[in-house]
Amino acid sequence: MQRGPLLLSTALSTVLVAFAVAPAANADKPTREIVPGQDDVRITDQCAFPVLVQTTGREIVTSFTDKSGNLVKQIAVFPANKQTLTNLDTRKSIVVLATGSFNARRQPDGTATLHVTGHGIFPGHPVTEEPGIWYLSGRIFATLDVDDNPTSINVTGKLVDLCGRLGN
Repeated sequence: MQRGPLLLSTALSTVLVAFAVAPAANADKPTREIVPGQDDVRITDQCAFPVLVQTTGREIVTSFTDKSGNLVKQIAVFPANKQTLTNLDTRKSIVVLATGSFNARRQPDGTATLHVTGHGIFPGHPVTEEPGIWYLSGRIFATLDVDDNPTSINVTGKLVDLCGRLGN
């Protein structure tokens, strides 16, 4: 499974689907997967132009499951990743760091907590959903209710929309 700061909404959706099962009381030995890279992503609905995102670097994903094999916790680290964003209309590119970690955990009561720490991009503002390709230097902490609806989202650090830098 690929998890990363590239697409918070995709990562959160994927984790939430995996966490849709009942939380576990007992955990098995965690699994560790080294993902050598991510597929290129084309973002067409956030800037006034299409953007290609290419991520270099690997991901190290540790997954914790219960005795039935249901995912209850996941930690991913991105130790040396970079992302190249290219305006597909003008071919203007910028490179940003995409290093950090992601942690998701289902609580015994069915709620979940999600942490993203470090640097990376998010199509759409992770709190306001304002369009743009937002670059995080900091931390996002979110809690979700039992139906996976956000009950709180807290951002510390800096979020900057990169569409302007790619459009000039």
